[in-house]
Amino acid sequence: MKYGINFTKRSLEQLEPSEKRKRYSDFGGISSVRGLGIDISPSGDKTFRYVQKVNGRNVKVTIGKFPEITVEVARHQAKEIAQQIACGINPNVEKRNRRNADTFNDLFAVYEEMFKLDIKAGKRRERSLKGNQTLYNLHLKPAIGHLSTEEYTKSDAKQLLNRILSQKGYSLHNHALTLLKSMYNRADIDSNPFSTLKKVDESYHRRERTLSPDELQRFFESIDQEEDIYRDCILLLLLTGQRKATVLSMEWREINRANQTWTIPTSKFKSKKPHVVPLSGEAMAILEKRSKQAASGEEFVFPSKRSQSGHITDKSGKGGFWRRVTERAELYSTDSSKNLQVHDLRRTLATYQVTSGGSLQATSKLLGHSSVSITADVYAHLSVDNVRQELESTTKFMLGRSTPSPLEQIKAQILSLSDEDKEELRTFLCG
Repeated sequence: MKYGINFTKRSLEQLEPSEKRKRYSDFGGISSVRGLGIDISPSGDKTFRYVQKVNGRNVKVTIGKFPEITVEVARHQAKEIAQQIACGINPNVEKRNRRNADTFNDLFAVYEEMFKLDIKAGKRRERSLKGNQTLYNLHLKPAIGHLSTEEYTKSDAKQLLNRILSQKGYSLHNHALTLLKSMYNRADIDSNPFSTLKKVDESYHRRERTLSPDELQRFFESIDQEEDIYRDCILLLLLTGQRKATVLSMEWREINRANQTWTIPTSKFKSKKPHVVPLSGEAMAILEKRSKQAASGEEFVFPSKRSQSGHITDKSGKGGFWRRVTERAELYSTDSSKNLQVHDLRRTLATYQVTSGGSLQATSKLLGHSSVSITADVYAHLSVDNVRQELESTTKFMLGRSTPSPLEQIKAQILSLSDEDKEELRTFLCG
């Protein structure tokens, strides 16, 4: 027999078992989900199940036992199951397929199919799936694609991730771990050798390469020798502080000339809402110049007829515009810690903004960080340096030690010069 009640934690806890199995449906509440029910066995087990009639036959999908599965989770999963059925997918068949994921290649195939459902539902972006496909095909498939998931141990998992960490770095290590955990979770496999493994703390490995004033000068001299399209692109990378992919694919429809802003859509950005970038006068001047030179109906700010994407690309390899620029400026090195990378321009802008007195809040908004705490974690030490300088001046004032005037500072520097340098300075001033 079936009964209808509004599912709450308390109402389900109060349900008592009887001699025969009873089924209660979720009914009467503002959040109730049609088709969701809970079966109570004579032993007292309470199991959430979703039932929907398809082509005249009931499709019954087991969700899990209460209270391990909460009412909120059960309702959420019931809605997802209903969506799968609406897309012509039988969830029970999908579950069997997941359990039959013999190899990691099978496991990733299940992951792809489940991810595509999330894309259809608007929960995830196709761009994210493509990124994970690239990650798996390049870095995981050659190593473990053919291996059995059933025989794969936690020790094997540690060895794989340690090898990635030593050969490819902490960032790929963390992305690989996230993907592998998700593959197991989506496949509904209980035994997950990656479940207890932790990401590497990025603060111990974070790259801090920025351009010094002298390097900036050489950098500007180098990009001046590039074609307009590449010079303008690099300048906008520096002046906006945005990521390489978003600048290369910048579209005219994203630019608001009246407000002097650039709105990056969610399809290009790691956020659930568009990111609005304020554009400086220098950045707007570049865009105005490019607008005048653009062909009628041109979609991209930096178009390319040779690229499949329709805009310029750069792999940062030999022959690319970035390699040319860094080699001319003597900023290229085989040592990755010294070699200037495109992302270092973003870090350079943020560093100069903070050290010149800019707030972490403004810098966070510019970079599009989801939280100011992320920005503070990376750039707080620079803000502290500013505070320290102000504190030095305040301390000297309080103690009656006034800070030397600019003229007094220059005099002190001149007095410290050698006789030869003083003579050269005298000749310069008199000339």
